[in-house]
Amino acid sequence: MSLGSRLNVALLDQLIPEGIESGTVFTVEFDPDSQWYAVAATIAVRYLQAGGRVAYVDVTRPPDVVKGELGRVGLDFEATVKEGRLRVDDWYTATLTGGRISAEQEKDVLEPIDGGTRLRSVKVADISVEWLRLFKYGPRPFDVTETWPPGALTILDSASELMRFNEEGVYLEFVITRAFPNERKAKRIRFGGIARGVHSESFYKRMEAASDGIIDLRVMERDDEAKNLIRVRSLKGQRHDARWHEIEIGKNGDAHLKN
Repeated sequence: MSLGSRLNVALLDQLIPEGIESGTVFTVEFDPDSQWYAVAATIAVRYLQAGGRVAYVDVTRPPDVVKGELGRVGLDFEATVKEGRLRVDDWYTATLTGGRISAEQEKDVLEPIDGGTRLRSVKVADISVEWLRLFKYGPRPFDVTETWPPGALTILDSASELMRFNEEGVYLEFVITRAFPNERKAKRIRFGGIARGVHSESFYKRMEAASDGIIDLRVMERDDEAKNLIRVRSLKGQRHDARWHEIEIGKNGDAHLKN
């Protein structure tokens, strides 16, 4: 997994053969009908199988669906969570109730659940309160991600779902001034997905400018057939293969590059 000060990430190791620097922030721009979720699951499982740590932030699907997907790709979910190397954080549930989980009495924005944490509100105003608490008092005992050593991965499946409950400018300000700097300080590698064609042009440009690398996942017609393709469009300060490569999906739902 380690290449000196750089890290090997499965599926991308053929495109970035010298490894990825810890603290690198990627924005993943994906077609809504692409294989991004399979790619994300494959990256997570292979990294965990190599002994690494992964925080998977689930915004788009029930957590049990994500856990099942990781299991099909080959992960022993319960054992890996018990080892303290995997968290699946539930940001999905709050999207079902207008962006915030209501309660009879006031509760913390962040709460522990089996195998991770749950964010009770995906509204930036509420998330900011939790971040201020983190910086003032440190991480809560159940928020083990913030205590991991350098070299972990963070995977956010789709920030686009968060835009249903936040203005673009407000979200961008939070990500650029808090989320990205925190990932870099902790020396984690971040893969943050955003769907193509649903936001303003300025939103994409500002995200790209704030990121260290851009990964594209597209569905394109080639030879009268829809092909799933991936490329590393840019990676600041690091050599990489920027050509398109076709993705194939295995019988267990894992993704790999077609030879």
